[in-house]
Amino acid sequence: MSFFLGRLLSGFAVVALVPFLFALAAGEAVQPFLMMFALSAGLSAVLRRSGARRADGLSLREGIAITSLGWLLCSGIGSVPYILGGHLGVIDGVLESISGFTGAGATVITALSQIPDSVLLWRSMTHWIGGLGIVVFFIALLPQFGEGAARIFETESGTPVPARTRPRMKTTAQALFAIYLTLTIAASLAYWAAGMTMFDAVNHSMSTIATGGFSTHDESAAYFHSPAIEWCMILFMLLCGVDFGMYIGMLRDGAKAALKNVEMRFFLAMVLVSTLVMAAELLASGMDVGEAVRTSMFQSATVSSTTGFVSADFDQWPPLSKMCLLFMMAVGGCSGSTAGGIKVIRILLVAKLIGLGGRRALSPSAREEVRLGGRTVSREVLMGAGYFLFTYCALVSLWSLIFAWDGSSAFDSIALAVTTMGNVGPGFGDWGATCNYAALPTLSKLTVAASMLIGRLEIFPMLALFRPGFWKKERGWD
Repeated sequence: MSFFLGRLLSGFAVVALVPFLFALAAGEAVQPFLMMFALSAGLSAVLRRSGARRADGLSLREGIAITSLGWLLCSGIGSVPYILGGHLGVIDGVLESISGFTGAGATVITALSQIPDSVLLWRSMTHWIGGLGIVVFFIALLPQFGEGAARIFETESGTPVPARTRPRMKTTAQALFAIYLTLTIAASLAYWAAGMTMFDAVNHSMSTIATGGFSTHDESAAYFHSPAIEWCMILFMLLCGVDFGMYIGMLRDGAKAALKNVEMRFFLAMVLVSTLVMAAELLASGMDVGEAVRTSMFQSATVSSTTGFVSADFDQWPPLSKMCLLFMMAVGGCSGSTAGGIKVIRILLVAKLIGLGGRRALSPSAREEVRLGGRTVSREVLMGAGYFLFTYCALVSLWSLIFAWDGSSAFDSIALAVTTMGNVGPGFGDWGATCNYAALPTLSKLTVAASMLIGRLEIFPMLALFRPGFWKKERGWD
């Protein structure tokens, strides 16, 4: 296990050279990035020497440990530029790093205009690295995963429905990376053509494709006052809220692969219905049709994909619109995307499970199979979706109680718990669209950090670390 963590940090050290070279070219401070490089390279050397390379692949337990510990290590080391650069304290720096890698996009920086461009670039890169990790990062870097590879691939991609055949992980990772990179380049060019500077375009494209939400400006997307930019963002946020694996299927089967995707259809329907409801309320308040539709569509896309860009202060919207946004924050995007949240597929599966329970209450002896998208869903998958939803609700309740005890109002506490577990970013009230997390009390900041990490890793891999039996020596650790 140590050897593979060392390999992970070797790759991280290489990535750290990008903002270093940018800072060097821009005449900005390079010491924080040098320290980040040295720390990751040094830890990599120590870990690789202390662990042996495995010829037989990794077990599921080792895969989970590498995934969870890898995220913790990267989040900690990634905070170095914020802390050593004098921009944030230790707790705030770590929180900013976690928010970046998990794609939450909630910031504790109060004046982005005072932050060097190299640090802003690093913030956006943490989004891009973290978004990449959901579908390819560990598998592309660590090809020797054995059975753990397929299981961790399902866990990180948020896909509870098992595939009939398990593809070769490295080939799948390369295909997903190609799609990820293509979308990033396309978004950069589109944003630049729509009026952004190239620096803003590259940063916002990394943030969009990773469904992160970090911006180079305090006002987020509202800074640009550009309908063209907002429509471009809407397009790419929706593209990245659906299953990336579907794009691979479209390359092979054409549009048929998209049309038969039940999860994508529900996701787009959710966005459309919410847009219509919110646009109707905004029209009733006096906003013109074009602006109402665009603003509603933007907020639907940014919240449902869990990106978290802001083009308007939706905290001032009518109650029904705010409830639509809160619902989409909880549901999130599709499995296999870079979006967070419960995931649409789990909502569909739990709905099927509830329907099955109702039918069995009427006919206890009846034996029915549950089908979704033309496929039979096993009892194990159905129960897994139920377990996840129950645990998600339990954790949201726990976080809400902590936030309320720490001074937030009841509704703000619930919204903060939902938005951090779903890695959305903005919530409501004191932590709403035009606010940041800088004023959160220390306990709330620590809770937010835990919520982001647990939500980003689909809950159970992170919680598994706290089981005493997980670390027993006889389990075969290396």
